[in-house]
This record gives sequence, C-alpha cells and structure tokens, in this order.
Amino acid sequence: MTTAHELQEALEEARELPDGDGKIAELERIAAHADAAGDVRLGYDARIDLIDAYNNHTERWRMLPAFGWCLAAYDRDPSMFEEWDGEQLRWYHKWAVATLRSTPRVGLAQTQAALDDMERRFRAGGHSMQTIYNLRCKIADHVGDEGEARKWFDLWRTAERDENSDCAGCDPSRQAELLAGWGEWDDAVKTVEPVLSGVLGCAEQPEKALVAVLLPYLKLGRYEDAAKAHVRAYRRHRHERDAFSFLPEHMRFCVLTGNTDRAVDILAEHLSWLDRPFDDASAMEFAAAGALVCRLAAPTGRIVHRPAFESRAEADLSLEQLGADLAARAREIASQFDARNGTDHQSRRMAQWMSGEPMLASLELPPDQPTPSYMAEPGLPPRAATRSWRR
Repeated sequence: MTTAHELQEALEEARELPDGDGKIAELERIAAHADAAGDVRLGYDARIDLIDAYNNHTERWRMLPAFGWCLAAYDRDPSMFEEWDGEQLRWYHKWAVATLRSTPRVGLAQTQAALDDMERRFRAGGHSMQTIYNLRCKIADHVGDEGEARKWFDLWRTAERDENSDCAGCDPSRQAELLAGWGEWDDAVKTVEPVLSGVLGCAEQPEKALVAVLLPYLKLGRYEDAAKAHVRAYRRHRHERDAFSFLPEHMRFCVLTGNTDRAVDILAEHLSWLDRPFDDASAMEFAAAGALVCRLAAPTGRIVHRPAFESRAEADLSLEQLGADLAARAREIASQFDARNGTDHQSRRMAQWMSGEPMLASLELPPDQPTPSYMAEPGLPPRAATRSWRR
C-alpha cells in the first residue's frame, strides 16, 4: 500500500472483515501506513474503525491510544472534520472513560482526568451533564463509595437527556443494576417498568432489564416473575457472545433458587467464553458466579468438561476442582481492581457472591418457548441487523 487510493481501498475492505484479531491487525497496519504517508484523515478513519473493532472484540481497553490520537487530531485542526465526527468522538469519549470499570489496566487518575476533560468539552459545547453524572455515578460505585455514587445517581436520573445520553431503553436497566446493588429492590423494579411495559425499548430489551431485576424479584417474593424473567432473558443471552456479562446473574439466579443442574449446565456451556472474555470485570463476575455454582452443586458429583486453551490441556473436572480454579481467578482479578482503586470493594463484593446460600429450596421454571433470533416477539422492536456505535 503506497498510494492514498490503495490505502482507502484497503480500509474499505478491512471494514468488511469479521470482528477479531485479523481485522484488528489489518486496521492497525493501515493506520501505520497512513501515518507514514502523512495522511491524517485516513489515519483518523482507520483508528475510528479500530475503536469499534476493539470494542466488539475482547480487549476493549486497547481503544484508549487510538481514541487519544483521534481526539488530538480533531483538536489540532477541527476544520478537517465534519459535525458528525465531533458527535462520534463525544460518544467514544464515553467508552474511553467507561473502560475504568471494565479493566484494572487503566489508571484511576487517568480515567478521572479523561472524565474531567469530557465534562469541560460538554460544558463548552452546551451539552447536558446527564452523561457526565452517569459516568461519575458508576465510577464511584465501582470503587465502593456508595454515598458519592448515590449523589451522582440522583443527578443522573433527573438531568435532561440529549443526543449524548445512553439509549433511553437501556438507561433504566443500568440504573436498576445499581439500585439492586444497594439493596433498593422495589425502586429497581419500578425503574425498569417502562421498559418491561414497552413504553421504552431498544434492540437489547427487554432481556437486559429482566436480568437487572432477577434478584430484586426474588427479594420481593415475586418468584413467578423472577422465573419467567430468567427463562425469557437466557433464551436470548445463551446465544449472544456479547451477552457474556449477563451470564453471572443467570447462574446465580439458578443456583440460589434450587435449579442447581441448570446452573451447572449454564456454566459448562459457556465456560470456554471465559478464556476470551470481553473485559476483566465480566470475567471476574463469571468466575465468582461459577465458583458459587460449583460449591453449592458439588454434592451432585457432576463433572464439567473444560476445553483446551493455548497451553492448557482439555480436562474433565470435578466441581470441587473447577470451583477452586474459578474462585482463584475471581479473587485475582478483584485484587487487581482493588490495587488500582485503593479500596477492597471488589474483593469484598466477590467474596459475598461466592459465599451465597440458596434463597429457595426449589423454584419451578416455566417451559421455554424458543423464538428464532431473527424474529421479534409481539410488542418488541425488531433486532438490529448490525451493531451501532451509538450504544
């Protein structure tokens, strides 16, 4: 690739590649060639595609250098870019800040500085602070400062939405997750009611909202609703690789309601996904939930097959063996988060998960009625044909 035309053609071809290491390597190669040719705009476009590729793969934290390069290029010469580029950069700025909660590889001070810069840009552009409050709430919650998180939560909930806000159908789910973590069971359920009733929605709903209220339903004694929510949501999540972060809640729900065999089945079916997780946080929670399942299901004597991965040989493991491995993995990642955060919040949270005890001796689940992935159920919007950067 030596000419601008050849580079542009290569970029267009790379965009058609499936998400994965090959696509990332090709985009990185194109960006390097663009830099060598002094083509800032092409280097920018290649890195924007790289950000998407990283976000759709398993190393989302790798987007940070690419985002920083694009932001600096935009600041140096805004006249080179369209209004659309600025809107897209604001959205990716959110992704960059959000990586703090997904991996310990990103520094806390670095993230706080990025968020402060994001707020400065939003204020200068006359944008709503709703997104800023959202991010500050989640960061405070992540490090274990519930009081600070609740302060930002109230501002997030009441601030005016704008074009930079997260999906209107997904915001309630994320808020319900926080409320459930604080033990606000009734408020969590009320928060997602507009989604579950169809007033709000998106291509990822209502399954995301249903997962958020599994534990609140149980705590409120709404057992039938909880059972229906799990079956409905897992029907979809079991087939979607990027739904990995929801699987821990499905496993916990099953093993805490006496559906032990189903919990082991879910763990066994998705165990290989733990080898290439989307981020460290979801790996930590999957491992902790899996360790809980193994501990409570150990008396069944079940054996789980763990596939080979890199230098690790395949093996048939007892639940005691697998549980020990998963618990060690969860503790290791939690300690990495805590070392970065200067707290012990994640370690305590995962220890609480792994020491859980059944809430019900047995909860009957409704029969599953699979719906083809390409068909929307009545009252639901159709699934998006492709991923959108505006999530």
